[in-house]
Amino acid sequence: MISSRSTEYINRKLAGTHMILLNFAGILSSEAKRGATWRDRTSHARQSIHSGVDGRGRDLTIYLAHGVKYGAVLEEGSPPHIIRPKNKKALYWSGAAHPVKMVNHPGTRAHPVLENTLKNNKNRLMENVSDWWASE
Repeated sequence: MISSRSTEYINRKLAGTHMILLNFAGILSSEAKRGATWRDRTSHARQSIHSGVDGRGRDLTIYLAHGVKYGAVLEEGSPPHIIRPKNKKALYWSGAAHPVKMVNHPGTRAHPVLENTLKNNKNRLMENVSDWWASE
């Protein structure tokens, strides 16, 4: 049987772990925003990178995510593909010589800012949590 002092100690350690992860999530978010290698037009994609901690008790998960629909394309890139009009007969944009029926898009290169940020900080996060649990 676990004593109430032991339970209290474990609960304090779990609460501290949650706070360490919350603090680290903010650091990850800031680092990802600074390290984003894509060229901004509106800064919306960069500003919408967010992080946090999910879960309670022993099951805690730290996350870092894009907040825009096209976040996966920024992170993973896209293969060459054809763009066709949805609602009209042709595509046209400012600067085009004439309307076209389709565009052969060359694809986009990946900018894995979230993956790189997590990889670069994994050991530091694990050390912080390990040090917290090893301390008295």
